Amino acid sequence: MSIPFDQQQPAAGVAARYFFDPEELRAAAEAGFEAFMPITLHMVDSDEGARHFINAGYKEPTNLQQHNTRESGLSNLPSRTAPPSDDTASTGPALHDLPAPTGDVNGLPSGMPPIRVNGTGSIAARVVEIFEEKVVDEVNNKVWHPLHLWDEDIRARYGYTDSANLTTRLNAYYAAKCGEIDSDALVRMTFTELKKEGRKYYTEKYGVRGGPGYFKACNDLLFR
Repeated sequence: MSIPFDQQQPAAGVAARYFFDPEELRAAAEAGFEAFMPITLHMVDSDEGARHFINAGYKEPTNLQQHNTRESGLSNLPSRTAPPSDDTASTGPALHDLPAPTGDVNGLPSGMPPIRVNGTGSIAARVVEIFEEKVVDEVNNKVWHPLHLWDEDIRARYGYTDSANLTTRLNAYYAAKCGEIDSDALVRMTFTELKKEGRKYYTEKYGVRGGPGYFKACNDLLFR
């Protein structure tokens, strides 16, 4: 995880305030904070600047701690204890290596599982996997049918209610498969960037209120 920000110090007597995009943080968390999921920390040194970020929906850390290691050294820095290893864990295939269920869809989660953390692949590749192959649910330790089978009737039948995160997955898939972004750029894109580009290219093709809707448009890309 990289946190680039302006190293210039605020004026004397002015307290710096820091802001982050919660959507960017959520996408990075879903990706396991991998190197290609950067988080930008914005520093401002005025009330006007702070209000700008607050009005734009940015969040401010509530517990930002400063450590003067030049004077106190490293001994007083907090540490994180690694979670204990589970020696009794199954030696079977990893969850992300399991195939999708066969047959008709016979169940769905109530909400969209986070993008899988384990395994390999760029964010774009994982988004494509979700729509075309399978949905790996590391929270519930389960693999679901691919997203292209989650049509409106299926979602209603099995009580899926998380329309917002369904849409973000469809936005990102549209970006990955519409053909407007070259493969070298795709592998470096964050989930936030994929969502944004997917909405842009869909709107350019169909208009703000036109088109078949993201679910149908994504299925058209898959089966074209």
